[in-house]
Amino acid sequence: MTDTTTDFVAYEYLTVQADRQLELLYKDTYRNFGWTVEGYGVGVPNVSTVTLKLKRDRRIPNRTAVLELQRTAEHALATIARLERSTSTAPMAAAITLGLVGSAFLAGSVFAITANLWVLGIPLGIVGLAGWAAGYFAHGKVKENKTAQVTPLIDREYETVYETGERAGRLLAA
Repeated sequence: MTDTTTDFVAYEYLTVQADRQLELLYKDTYRNFGWTVEGYGVGVPNVSTVTLKLKRDRRIPNRTAVLELQRTAEHALATIARLERSTSTAPMAAAITLGLVGSAFLAGSVFAITANLWVLGIPLGIVGLAGWAAGYFAHGKVKENKTAQVTPLIDREYETVYETGERAGRLLAA
């Protein structure tokens, strides 16, 4: 006599790009939704990201509710990544802008000195160097302000990720 039952399991697969700094959060979050990490790689072309290859059984209990919670968690993860990037993007933009303004004044200074307008060239050069220095100091100040501004928002999104993962874990255990 032969056994007619099979151990067939239908899997679903997912590939996720995650910021390298948030890799562990992504792994833990997706694990709460029944996913297992099957593969891992460095993001291409951006080396600051990683690629997670995930797999799970398609016949999970409470599939619809788990998928809805997963979408909520994915939205929160994307928001966390965006807010984390903003803490470095805004300060860099401020520093570059001030540096470019300083460079423009230095260029004006060079042209003025070339035209033998020393009286105009020296103040323009001083303002240009001050613009460069201001860019350096502005970076630190803007970063500090932006971090203070987004930290509560990031914390709220982390809570969303934790709550949805906890609820999904209970649904999968049912």
